[in-house]
Amino acid sequence: MAPFICSGDLIGIASGGLNPFDVDSSWKSDPRNMGQVSTPEPLAMLMAHWVMSNRPATVLDPGVGSGGLLSACYSIDSRVALLGIDKDPELLDRTLSSAPTGTKLVLNDYLKTTIGCVDGVIANPPYIKAQRLTYTEDDWFSFEQMFGTHLDRLTNLYALFLLKIWVDLAPNGRAAILIPFEFLNANFGVPIKKHLLECIRPRAIVIIDPSINVFADATTTSTLILLEKNTHNTPIWFKLARSLPDIDDFLGDLLTEKPLAPGKGLLDLSHVPPGIKWLNLLLNGADGKEPLPFGKFIGDYFTVRRGIATGANDFFCLSPGDMLRHRLDISNVTACITKASDANGFVFTPDKFSSLVEQDRKCFLLSPTTDLVHVAHYLNIGQERGIDQRHLPSHRPVWYLPEKRQSSDILVSVFSREAGKFILNTSFAKNLTCFHGLYAKEGNQHLAPLMTLFLNSSLSRESFLCVNRFYGNGLNKLEPKDVTDMPCPIFPPQNQEQAGVVTGRLLYFESLPPDERQLEIDQLAGKLLCIDC
Repeated sequence: MAPFICSGDLIGIASGGLNPFDVDSSWKSDPRNMGQVSTPEPLAMLMAHWVMSNRPATVLDPGVGSGGLLSACYSIDSRVALLGIDKDPELLDRTLSSAPTGTKLVLNDYLKTTIGCVDGVIANPPYIKAQRLTYTEDDWFSFEQMFGTHLDRLTNLYALFLLKIWVDLAPNGRAAILIPFEFLNANFGVPIKKHLLECIRPRAIVIIDPSINVFADATTTSTLILLEKNTHNTPIWFKLARSLPDIDDFLGDLLTEKPLAPGKGLLDLSHVPPGIKWLNLLLNGADGKEPLPFGKFIGDYFTVRRGIATGANDFFCLSPGDMLRHRLDISNVTACITKASDANGFVFTPDKFSSLVEQDRKCFLLSPTTDLVHVAHYLNIGQERGIDQRHLPSHRPVWYLPEKRQSSDILVSVFSREAGKFILNTSFAKNLTCFHGLYAKEGNQHLAPLMTLFLNSSLSRESFLCVNRFYGNGLNKLEPKDVTDMPCPIFPPQNQEQAGVVTGRLLYFESLPPDERQLEIDQLAGKLLCIDC
């Protein structure tokens, strides 16, 4: 058996003894601080089943944590040589007693570790966004050279692990990698998906249904990527798994080389462009459907912008009661929707904003325009609390002045469980980041009511499913670019009178029961836009 070649500090050889799946959760060094989340034992065993099926002599876990994944491999074949790498010294010290007996534990940053080729890799890499990574531009260039692909500088750490695991995997070796699936829809994931198609060619990418929360201590999405390093030009199977037994059955099909055919919940990604949202093909069943009968996109008619980010909502967002207590004048605040729950229905009207005021909701945003003594007093309170030193305020020209933004024509909810919320805004209130704002482009000043009608129609649901992003527990998210890219019909020109009529109908629809309301919306949208809802 060839010894491991691995750069870094050897912490020691594990003696075993403790069950890594039952280790003391009160460990002082919480692995989640470095983006790690422990893999549940049933899922770890499924991953080990794939990795160990090729009878590897050596298996690596590049973010070993407490050693659970290696323990799963060891339970299948105790003769395998095991290597665990981690950059948390205190965690590794504990892992000496929880990883399988004989496991070699090395302290190092895996991405900067030199590894001799290994027969098997099993990994649940750390989840750390690019903004928190400390790699230099030289490091990024080195990664690009190593992986043979361009990297978006917003690439999450787990995706970098995925690419290096392929580099370290020996010919005919197998790897099972559990990572969030956001990269399959994210902009930073496009070069990674391109590399998956052209170079890595995974045997399968298994999406675990986002309604299933795999990790009890974290809300995250999950995809299991199965690699096999050979030259076979096999399909790249894209599988939706609705349960762990579903994954087990699929693994059995792969390992027995059972003939598979694309169908519901199973696609071949071999010829799917990397630039589209892969998840939407699988989770929304869009593959094989006729293209939406639309000739335009939302971005053709509206500019989409994020809501205002304050950096300290508890200080900048004020209720009428807060203003009274601090003796703040109305001239030093602006009307603002600060929570998604404060705007509902199809039209957010001045009367609805007045209702928020009457309920003493935090519906005003600090926007000082004068030098009144009481404003200075409140700003001093903020400085005493260190608000001016927080990230966003400290990077503004004047720390207490919010982003300059007009009130949007249409509010679009960022997060949703089903379809998003699309609300016509006639109140002149601005909005925080709970909503994106649609702003009519030149020549489309009266289009917002008709666009809101379409966005709440049944056919718009299909547009939404083309662009939405999936998060844990069935949560959906829209980024500004997603809204821009939503397909829509060609809209006829609108004048002020026509816009007023549609606005009135939207308000009327709010009073109807849900089923009747949707029918009325679809009928009116179909009539005005000449589409079949």
